[in-house]
Amino acid sequence: MDSIKPYVICHMLGSVDGRIKQDIWGFTDHHKYFEETAEKIPADAWLVGRVTMQEFSSKQQHSIAATANISYEDFVAEKVSETFAVVIDPSGKCTWDSNMVSTEQVIEVLTEKVSTGYLEHLRNKNVSYIFGGKEELDLQLVLQKLKGLFGIETLRIDGGGHVNGSFLKAGLIDEFSLVLAPVADGTIGSPTVFEAEEGYGDRKATQFKIKSVERIYDDFLWIRYQVIKDNVGR
Repeated sequence: MDSIKPYVICHMLGSVDGRIKQDIWGFTDHHKYFEETAEKIPADAWLVGRVTMQEFSSKQQHSIAATANISYEDFVAEKVSETFAVVIDPSGKCTWDSNMVSTEQVIEVLTEKVSTGYLEHLRNKNVSYIFGGKEELDLQLVLQKLKGLFGIETLRIDGGGHVNGSFLKAGLIDEFSLVLAPVADGTIGSPTVFEAEEGYGDRKATQFKIKSVERIYDDFLWIRYQVIKDNVGR
């Protein structure tokens, strides 16, 4: 295991053509395929993007002060949970009624573009936050802080495609857990499991080796892949 960052597992539900779940798939209980398998992956924290986390954050309106006398330094709230829910929220869009999502304590990942008023809101709700950069996120730094400040040894990334793609492009994923749904989506332009960048550029595709395969829910496959970090000799 990398000594300076958590072990990172990306977990997704995808179609045979690599798409992310849409209503046209026709599954009435699609959440269980993702969630019941995710629960079988031991992790100290799960991580999602801002759009996904807004399903869990406050539905109320919170007034954000225009300014506050707060410096741009990481804030670690008192630990009240053994596990964490981490949100990639560079511009500070999520607001909170408390510092918990279910049984997990929230950690916001921000850039210094956020207002000091937003930082005051997080502190008032006792929500931990870390800075991953001034304008753009340095995901390696983010992972180092998650391990160093919160003791997170294993991190599960639960998407969506752009968050997955960002970690993939940065070479920070160690394992990919795919629940393969027996469906072909076929929609041109619909979101895929990994959305890294337009075109090919200088980036090489990420290669995997199979760790395990299990047939579940009759016709689904749960495939766990290890990322090949060094392709020399293959």
